Amino acid sequence: MHPSLESLASGFPYLIFYLLLVTTIYLIGLIVYVKLTPHKEIELIQDGNMAAAISFSGLVIGLALPLAACLIYKISLIDVLVWGSVSILLQLFLFRLTDMVLSGLPKRIEEGEVPAATVLASFKLAGSIILAVAIAG
Repeated sequence: MHPSLESLASGFPYLIFYLLLVTTIYLIGLIVYVKLTPHKEIELIQDGNMAAAISFSGLVIGLALPLAACLIYKISLIDVLVWGSVSILLQLFLFRLTDMVLSGLPKRIEEGEVPAATVLASFKLAGSIILAVAIAG
């Protein structure tokens, strides 16, 4: 068998395991955030609130960045589970902290103010990038 095919055959199961693990951690993070957020972003998005969509997009991308860093520097599935879970918990804390520090922004997002959502999403993404780099260490 060609070495590339051997590599695929031996590595593919690990790819699937890592993908399933990180996807599970990611989805749990999304669900927890949606439950904890001061406003109901999903409902606002369904009602056509562009500001909520922008803010939620910051969350969707923001949660993924630290998990990607965990995958880049992985040692084992347990390593990814531990650091992935820690990164999601830290992200959720940072997102809530951002919502509290920028206290007027969540209300403005409910009212459909796109500039407020853009600022909030950018702070969430900035925190995510910093956390991802810290994880990459």
